[in-house]
Amino acid sequence: MTSNSNHSSQQHPDYKNELDRLIFTRLYIDQALTTSKESAGSAREHLKEAYETLDSLDSSLSYMNLLTGASLLQMSTDQTKRLESVYDKPYFARIDYQKTDETKEELYIGKASLHNPENQSQIIVDWRSPIANVYYDGRLGDVEYEVNGETTRGYLSLKRQYQIEKGELLTISDVDLTTTDELLQQSLSGTADNRLTEIVSTIQKEQNDIIRAPLNRPVIVQGAAGSGKTTIALHRISYFLYVNSETFHPSNLMILAPNQLFIEYISEVLPELGVDKIKQTTLIEYMKGAIGQNLRILDPVKKLVSLIEQDEQSEQVKWLSQFKGSLEFMQIIDSYLIMVENSLAPKEDVMLEKFRIVRGSRLHSLFLNDYDYLPVYKRFDKIKGVIQNHLRTKKKHVIKKIEDVYDEALDKALYGIRNDKKRRKKVTFIMDTKAARVEGIKKEARSTVRKYMKTFDKLTAAELYKELMSSPELLESAAPDMSKKQILMLTEHSAALFSKRCWELEDLAPIYYIHGRLYGLDDEWKVKSVFIDEAQDYSYFQLASLRRILETSLFTIVGDLAQGIHSYRGMREWQVVEKEIFTEAHYYTLQKSYRTTIEIMNAANDILSQMDEPLPLVEPVVRKGDKPAFHQVSKDRLIHQMEKDILSLRKENLKAIAIIGKTPDECKQIFALFRFSSIEVQLISEHEDLKKDHVTILPAHLSKGLEFDAVLLPTLTEHYKENELDRKLLYVAMTRAMHRLFMYSPQPENLLIHHVGKDKVNIKNEDQ
Repeated sequence: MTSNSNHSSQQHPDYKNELDRLIFTRLYIDQALTTSKESAGSAREHLKEAYETLDSLDSSLSYMNLLTGASLLQMSTDQTKRLESVYDKPYFARIDYQKTDETKEELYIGKASLHNPENQSQIIVDWRSPIANVYYDGRLGDVEYEVNGETTRGYLSLKRQYQIEKGELLTISDVDLTTTDELLQQSLSGTADNRLTEIVSTIQKEQNDIIRAPLNRPVIVQGAAGSGKTTIALHRISYFLYVNSETFHPSNLMILAPNQLFIEYISEVLPELGVDKIKQTTLIEYMKGAIGQNLRILDPVKKLVSLIEQDEQSEQVKWLSQFKGSLEFMQIIDSYLIMVENSLAPKEDVMLEKFRIVRGSRLHSLFLNDYDYLPVYKRFDKIKGVIQNHLRTKKKHVIKKIEDVYDEALDKALYGIRNDKKRRKKVTFIMDTKAARVEGIKKEARSTVRKYMKTFDKLTAAELYKELMSSPELLESAAPDMSKKQILMLTEHSAALFSKRCWELEDLAPIYYIHGRLYGLDDEWKVKSVFIDEAQDYSYFQLASLRRILETSLFTIVGDLAQGIHSYRGMREWQVVEKEIFTEAHYYTLQKSYRTTIEIMNAANDILSQMDEPLPLVEPVVRKGDKPAFHQVSKDRLIHQMEKDILSLRKENLKAIAIIGKTPDECKQIFALFRFSSIEVQLISEHEDLKKDHVTILPAHLSKGLEFDAVLLPTLTEHYKENELDRKLLYVAMTRAMHRLFMYSPQPENLLIHHVGKDKVNIKNEDQ
């Protein structure tokens, strides 16, 4: 393949010039790397010298030297890493662009910028730069792009793509309307190994629009399976940091991923995009950390499995999960927090002996009105400061007042009592009483603030939430519209959880919300921009609590309602998110799938059309392949048929292969079937990394967001039934496949094959 590609590139009329340019660029990077490494060595020496000359008598100067050395070393290290990352593939495209009334420029576009400081010429243009937008958006001819709100116009005379591997120029393709699809198909026909890392060269216009959408407003993306949602989110992060590089540190960004397996999956692409210092976590881990308590959360998968199996409590479980994730429940928490806030608001006067220092009504008003911009418990710091200030000034006044009273009594005794003995006794008594009382006031003043503040109880968010959910009376006060039956269901369900000292996932957002409203967040858990993938599995309460507690609108939210296997607790429509949570959001839809072949997507669309919600069908990009194969096979012959298909796939150089079961238990049974097989398989849990040389076995719910060259879907004891949840699980599993899809079961109905057009599946009866 390489030799043919190389031969085709040599046929290009500009091959010699392009080869010279590639050689020049790599030589320049070589020189820049040498300089960068020398700078790093010099910075290390500077840092070492600063440590050795650290002098406590001149600590500020020594400290500045240390800071300078550390900063130089970091800059040099970052520069070296950046240059090394692009050395083998410095750029992927070129545009010839002429601004109006200026000379034409030949601009080479890559993952990182590189310029010659001597003449300020651009050797490589960063794909995130404004002018690179012309490459992604512009057709040949008159084009324009924006820089800092100003439009720049010009003429695009050439768009060219390169395939460069390990410094070798393999292909040169001049892009016009007829070749764009060919280049995209060539990219999509590759294997799953490098798809995420190479996507930057084939970003499509509709994807580019979202990546570069205004960064000061929320973005919501409803994207079909394989439409590039994750890719868009990751590249938008990279673009965000590029645009805000001088004002925004990567630690102020956070990716909320569905699970640890997904975090591991995207970990390779983040450094490629220059995004390797941002928070990557799950919603559970983030909220638990922010709350500051290691709350024991029940495994949500167990609830999902119970709903898949449809036990007798399914309807009640669904209602409880849906209700605790609703904005209606958030309003109940808000009402409860008002009750908590009012109960905490100071009411008593602050007294020093019998003297009023601050009126309780004044503190009450400050607490509820003047300081209402602060978390509830942080207002007490302000109240404490007010009392201290009043005490500081009024204590002197009180002591002066008392001293005046006793001094007046002393004058009366001195000049009004004629008997010497009685006068002396009275004077002594007055002076001793005065001294004791003044000392008593001084002593009382030292503890007045502490004693007053001690009257306010501080409960944790979890304790307050538990108090609400355990009390029918409190719930009725906070939620007068709830029926007694609903209140009883909530309190009884909560009592069962609390007796086991555990919580559900649905309890986490309310506790996080209460914590944020009462205590605020520690700096470690504050972020300014949030990227959420698989957002269809989030509840409205979860999204709204993040928005309100983080006090930012910089959210990028991507998901697909068709894959909402947790819709019992998550959202069912984007409209609520748009109209009630992120009212200023830009909303986008992506219905093109770049992952799967037409044949696989057509079969998956037939399952999609059976969903309860009216979801639009997915439009596959024109890339043909084999029809999905359904093997009607008994359990005894299942392992033999799967082994045969896996070996065949490997001969086709398809390496990333997954066997997707309906549930974790089903996956364990499939794994057991392979115990005597020569094929190495790996049974995946949420916290495991994917092994590249193994066939991956994982449940459907865990496969969301992942993609594989080929997918095998067997059913043993767990069959897909005619309900919303099972259809979504099957749809998710089918759309993980890029090139090939195999399905196995004794009966076609077990995989809902009867809903797929006969012309769309290749059915084989292996037991005949």
